[in-house]
Amino acid sequence: MDDGSQRPGRSALIDAAERLIAEQGPAVSLRQVVTEAGQRNSAAIRYHFGTRDELIAAVIEARQKIFEPRRLERLAALEATATATARELLEALLGPVFEYQRAKPNSYHARFMEKVRDYPGVELVGRPDWAATTLIVGRITAIAPESGVDRAIRIRGLITVVFALLADLERQDHQSPEVRIAAEQATLDMILGVVSTFSAPP
Repeated sequence: MDDGSQRPGRSALIDAAERLIAEQGPAVSLRQVVTEAGQRNSAAIRYHFGTRDELIAAVIEARQKIFEPRRLERLAALEATATATARELLEALLGPVFEYQRAKPNSYHARFMEKVRDYPGVELVGRPDWAATTLIVGRITAIAPESGVDRAIRIRGLITVVFALLADLERQDHQSPEVRIAAEQATLDMILGVVSTFSAPP
């Protein structure tokens, strides 16, 4: 497997896989991904990644490398102040995704994540290599019941809502920056509504 993440062919395959999986799901034809990426070698995915699973993991990592440093900056700013609110923690988590979507109006990242979040082998919670993301999510979910099935259900529900709303935000055709910002704030409000149920009686 090739680890050269900056190679044009590899990047093209990542972009093509992200879009096609966002549109068709993780079972999309790998041959179609190769064609969409403009690669002549039918074994390009095997050369650069190895397997379908490793391709999906590479797409996730490529975007996470963008988000993680920005989340770390936001988390550091929060640590320098008083106790962060749930909204501030959500802004630290999702703000980098909002920025990415604004910079790339044709982004497929959120829709891709919505499709692969339950894919076998995909781990999105508690990863030590995603330090900022793990810390932020840990602080948000700390207000959930301490243990048991109820906690697991609430956290899984939060993850489902986050990816669904981010994907919906990505699909929308925002007519102006102001409309886009308003949609982001509405997205935060809806997710915050789910978080608020964590401290409610089961």
